[in-house]
Amino acid sequence: MDKLALAFTFLCLRAPTLRAEPRLLWAICLFAALNGCTTRPPESCSRQDIQLNWANAVALEQTVRVLSSAEFEGRKTQSQGAAKSRDYLDQQFKHLGLTPWGERFEIPFEYQTLFTRETGANMIAIAPAQTPTTAWRIIVAHYDHLGMSGGKIYHGADDNASGVAAMLAIAQYWQEQLKQQTKDAAITLPNINLMFVATDAEEPGLYGSIALVEQLKTRMPEANIQLMLNLDMVSHPGRPYGIYLEGSRNFNQFQAFKPQLNAHNHLCIKLSHPRPVGRSIQNTDWLRASDHYPFHKANIPWLYFGVPTHPQYHTPQDTADTVDFIFLAAVTESAFELIRLNDDFLKN
Repeated sequence: MDKLALAFTFLCLRAPTLRAEPRLLWAICLFAALNGCTTRPPESCSRQDIQLNWANAVALEQTVRVLSSAEFEGRKTQSQGAAKSRDYLDQQFKHLGLTPWGERFEIPFEYQTLFTRETGANMIAIAPAQTPTTAWRIIVAHYDHLGMSGGKIYHGADDNASGVAAMLAIAQYWQEQLKQQTKDAAITLPNINLMFVATDAEEPGLYGSIALVEQLKTRMPEANIQLMLNLDMVSHPGRPYGIYLEGSRNFNQFQAFKPQLNAHNHLCIKLSHPRPVGRSIQNTDWLRASDHYPFHKANIPWLYFGVPTHPQYHTPQDTADTVDFIFLAAVTESAFELIRLNDDFLKN
């Protein structure tokens, strides 16, 4: 308890015996209560509190190191590095036993920049529901980054090899849990279709997610999309040591299911990014900052896990060596808890 809280506590306890105006003393006590001067400890946001349950930090690191390696040249849209990224994701999706959304996992699209017509390609995989249903949940993480400039590679480890690694880990664990569900009554997954999307061309203008929303409208007009979860920069915690979650206001029952997100791993989850302080934090419009925005405009419910911008953001120093893989593993577990929520929580 801080000194101010101690002073208020003393006054409140001694109020009946002090000679000062009683109404003034009780007003002070009321002020103290309303402003949180109590003996309750503040929320802890510490790395020491993290208790991983199933996410494998070593496996996550391996994925991040592959995608952010020099061989992938920063994964810029339409580059050789982007093509290598798609080959890698194709192999991973096949290994996990996922189903393509069409003939192939690779779904090309076109987009218009200020001067030219460009092409990109999303990588999309499906984990079908065990019983046919129109309910869908979509996990999105962009795989593109800034490429190379001036002979330097912009590796994009946190932005956003981390999100792709988390998405793949969630897909693997979902598949494992589906197989075990028939043998273990304690495992209860909702009967939903899952779509895993590694988007392209996020950096130049969210073009991959814009294309995805349009394709969903034409290819799955009857789909009941309960949730789009965006994972973008989820491995570089600041102070406090926690992940930020945007979009909670989209869900009337958010306060009811929030405790489930970190009940087991004790990850610190903040419900909005911090405001800019000085010159060290860029002023970011978090609603429009990443792939959830096209879904927002299409009135599709969304949530977004991410960390604030940091000194390595959009620099060649965003490498795997600056990533906190224990933190990334904890975020992965909490993201999975969102995906496995009972349908009733997401009905507004």
